[in-house]
Amino acid sequence: MSLEDIHGVTVRGLLDQLKAIGFANLTSYNINELFPHHVGHYIGLDVHDCPGYSRREVLKRGHCVTVEPGVYVPDDERWPKHFRGMGVRIEDSICVDEDAPYILTTEAVKEVVDIEALRD
Repeated sequence: MSLEDIHGVTVRGLLDQLKAIGFANLTSYNINELFPHHVGHYIGLDVHDCPGYSRREVLKRGHCVTVEPGVYVPDDERWPKHFRGMGVRIEDSICVDEDAPYILTTEAVKEVVDIEALRD
């Protein structure tokens, strides 16, 4: 798969899951209002490495990329009231290996209870 392929899978998954929790007006034409950025980018020597490398290149062993889906709900009456003004983004950095990704950010806090514990 390429980063572009992963983005397509992410868009389809978000459409299905957001519709299931009440985003009835969501379509493949307006999902970019809630998911405005690409799911990931290459990383390496710098945070946003390889700016000229196509997202359509098939990922190979040793490629390092981010996977960072984010949903941001505007305060707009088109969206369910209890989600307006909310946003969530999950970020991981991974390195492609032979059979499975090697997750570089396994220790990053992601669960709500763990995030809330950081405030104390």
